[in-house]
Amino acid sequence: MLTAERRELRALLFDLRGQSIALRRFIAPQRETIGRLYAERVSRLDDETRARLREAADRITRHLEDLDAAREQAAVTYEELSARLAEQMNDTMYRLSIVAAIFLPLGLLTGLLGVNVGGIPGTESSIGFAVVTVSLLVLTVLQWWWFKRRSMV
Repeated sequence: MLTAERRELRALLFDLRGQSIALRRFIAPQRETIGRLYAERVSRLDDETRARLREAADRITRHLEDLDAAREQAAVTYEELSARLAEQMNDTMYRLSIVAAIFLPLGLLTGLLGVNVGGIPGTESSIGFAVVTVSLLVLTVLQWWWFKRRSMV
């Protein structure tokens, strides 16, 4: 389950469940018919034939139990695969939200400072760009440290 391609595995599990259901629908009536033949006293059937019918009914019952077990195992495996996929998606979304939480304030600040209007602090200074860049880097490091401290990263 861990090494197979997830899409292929999901399709394979779906097909397996469908095949086991179809086989069960086909085999279950045969078990009932053979069981009824064995249980009823038909004059044309001798003891050896009745014993074979009982054996066949028992064998069919075991096959039906195996089919039920295969169907249940496929369902459990499918649920496990779905749970792993959901967990992986949750982890990815969590990481994406942390990245967004770090870069959204930076985008807002650079957007505000990028507006071409007068009176923006640091436009007259020769080190204004460097100060803004360093302050954005410090803000990023502080956000990363805060997330790390809160065990979010």
